[in-house]
Amino acid sequence: MRTKESRNQDPRAAEARAGAGERHGRAEQLAERLRGHFVDSEVLDAREAGRRAREDGFDCAQDIERRREVRVTGFVSSMVIPPTSAPQSFEIDVFDGTGTVTAIWLGQSRIPGVGPGTRLVLEGVAARRGHHKVMYNPRYEITGLPGEEEDA
Repeated sequence: MRTKESRNQDPRAAEARAGAGERHGRAEQLAERLRGHFVDSEVLDAREAGRRAREDGFDCAQDIERRREVRVTGFVSSMVIPPTSAPQSFEIDVFDGTGTVTAIWLGQSRIPGVGPGTRLVLEGVAARRGHHKVMYNPRYEITGLPGEEEDA
């Protein structure tokens, strides 16, 4: 019967453990190389939207600095519905393919035609609320409604 000490000193066991570690390392390397080839289609769509926005002269959400006039385009990814006891405001998150900007209209409970999936252009001054990029009372233009195909 082998003791724990004799198993640890068995050269074949040590070689097997080393081989398993080496195979695991090669598998990790292969997985890392393949990760770049298999990207979710939503990620590719977002990258393409960001690229087109830059080409068309829009600011990208990821590059926005505070207290600067910006012009962004994207789609409404979410809306905030405040409680009735809160001051009246309409708040949406606009995703442009590189990041999200929150647009807040004070004194408005809704804006006709603006909802999840709506594509729009926002113009105004960027600010910060915590770590979030926001625009208060931005000018807006609806460029597409949910379900409409985007022009290429």
